[in-house]
Amino acid sequence: MKRRVPKPLLIVLLVVVLAYPAFQVFLFGYTGLRMLIASQETHEVVYKVTGTAKQPDISYVRDGHQDSADVKRAALPWESQKLKTKGSSQLFSVSALQQLDDNGSTRCEIWMDGKLVDSKDSAATGLSVHCMYLP
Repeated sequence: MKRRVPKPLLIVLLVVVLAYPAFQVFLFGYTGLRMLIASQETHEVVYKVTGTAKQPDISYVRDGHQDSADVKRAALPWESQKLKTKGSSQLFSVSALQQLDDNGSTRCEIWMDGKLVDSKDSAATGLSVHCMYLP
């Protein structure tokens, strides 16, 4: 005598087998769409370095990826020009390295679209400071 599988169980199995791939396609499409929209977003970034340090060397990332710039012996307060960036996978970074004989303090800030997203003060006088932001 053969055992029969109840019809409701077959229906549930069929729905699960068909629904899972459909859900995966939907999820991939939704995530892909969100990534596409994020890659088109533009941001305005401004770096600031303030403090009592005499003339620190400042380094910062210009485009949110790999292009960096250096300012040797900058006068404080220092501020970058407004940088326009595009995309979602970006790294924003600014650091101020004080001269060996400098006992001043420094503070760095990263502003994105008019909002402060990171700020740090040097831990003690004479030390460098570094700010970093990953949106």
